[in-house]
Amino acid sequence: MTITFRRALLALAVLPLAACSSPAETAAPAPAVTATVTATVTASAPQPTETVAAPTESAAPTQTPQVSADVDKEDPISARTPKIKSAKFQYDEGHDFNQMSPSAEGVLRGRIVSLDGDEARYVPVRYAGGDFVGPEGGMTYAAPIAPDVVFLSAVGCKGNDQTINSAALGTEKCPRERLLELAGQGEPTALITVKSGQIVKVVEIYY
Repeated sequence: MTITFRRALLALAVLPLAACSSPAETAAPAPAVTATVTATVTASAPQPTETVAAPTESAAPTQTPQVSADVDKEDPISARTPKIKSAKFQYDEGHDFNQMSPSAEGVLRGRIVSLDGDEARYVPVRYAGGDFVGPEGGMTYAAPIAPDVVFLSAVGCKGNDQTINSAALGTEKCPRERLLELAGQGEPTALITVKSGQIVKVVEIYY
């Protein structure tokens, strides 16, 4: 009985040693997996092109200056002194008011309305309702003021006097600079004499 028990104990002691002395089992490597991804690109449909028409610029119609109907063909511009208080404008035969140019040679009853350098813009005038009035539009002349222009003022060179004759025309001779100053202010109303395309004499009308 004693021998059998000892052999059993010995057998139990040997089993763990055998288990420890067994070679370790090597784990099998995991299989490699290769994944292939195919990307499919779909081309977008072409977008329609919008055509924008360029705006068409219309040229402004050319306006023809209007010649007043209040023109006296029996009173053309000439070398003689016109009637001072005429109800109609003087006649300027053949003048093209589409061009900024001097009036016909002679004496014009008119008014200087502006000045650009030495060039005066002036219009004809007529007497109506106790005042001298110009045309409604279109009848404008342009001419340089001559270096030796004669200017006879109706109110004196300083503008504070009355220097006229029996016809209410100016008599005081003033320098060209005074005339240029007045022209820049849209004055005077006067008898304007044009010769060789220049304003050579201005006689102010008092009213």
